[in-house]
Amino acid sequence: MVFRSILPFLLPLLLSGCKIDRDKKVNRQKFQFKIGADANLFFRNVRHVYYDRESPDGKWQAYRFSDRKTNNEQPSLNAVIVIHWIKDEAYLLIEPNPILAEEDLISVVIKNQPDTIRLKERGRERMLEFGSKIYEAVQAKKEMIVLSKGKYVPLLKEDKEREAFRITMADYYRLTGIF
Repeated sequence: MVFRSILPFLLPLLLSGCKIDRDKKVNRQKFQFKIGADANLFFRNVRHVYYDRESPDGKWQAYRFSDRKTNNEQPSLNAVIVIHWIKDEAYLLIEPNPILAEEDLISVVIKNQPDTIRLKERGRERMLEFGSKIYEAVQAKKEMIVLSKGKYVPLLKEDKEREAFRITMADYYRLTGIF
């Protein structure tokens, strides 16, 4: 009897819990690369099953979201979590598909924002900042275009692509204590 009276209040709470970190804002003051022990356990026990793993040398592993778009007909970007287990650090890799890999510079315009975001030189700080700006655009449901072969074309247009990017970023933020 008591359970039935609590159920209407408990059900919405449970359903909202399925969309973990969907609306959390990125706090750049908390950017770091160290992995917390609790976040490490959560990722290893709960989240890693949603990823394809690759580990060429056993010291680090790359995690690519399993449900990501692998279509190479349009330019696309994937967020990849790279974990260096010996150092207890995680890095974000922004991985272009083969079409964008031909570009020397990844140049993205986010609709209704004055600046073009660019990624030329790779590095953990630059990739994290670049990925975070894309993540914020995905959260805000903004359209993006990317320079490919001399012209701007849509980027992360499909919901599946956007969600794969968003989930990977949220998992990275949780893993490194940003969330």
